[in-house]
Amino acid sequence: MKLRNIPCALAFLVLSACAAKGSLKDSSVETVRVEGRLFEVRIAPTEADNEYRMMIVRATLVIEPNAGLERERAWTVARPFMERTCKGRPYKVLEDRLVDRVNFYTRFRCGG
Repeated sequence: MKLRNIPCALAFLVLSACAAKGSLKDSSVETVRVEGRLFEVRIAPTEADNEYRMMIVRATLVIEPNAGLERERAWTVARPFMERTCKGRPYKVLEDRLVDRVNFYTRFRCGG
């Protein structure tokens, strides 16, 4: 790579990292650090009673992410938020998926 291309490559990385962040309509946002990595946790109720959507967005840049490891980290982040949201009651995961190999989306219901 030529030296004059380095600033362009750095600018591309910065802009692409910003564009990858997701959002969740009507959600509250909390930033947490787990295993030295920052995550934004977004939680919003759905139209159904005791049902919530959660998106965990990796707030730090990831180059060539390992999808399995990122899913495991996301679950480590998600569980305490699900327990807190359900106020200690059991919860049931209705849906979960990894988006762009780093951002995690789940839908869960409190009360089993």
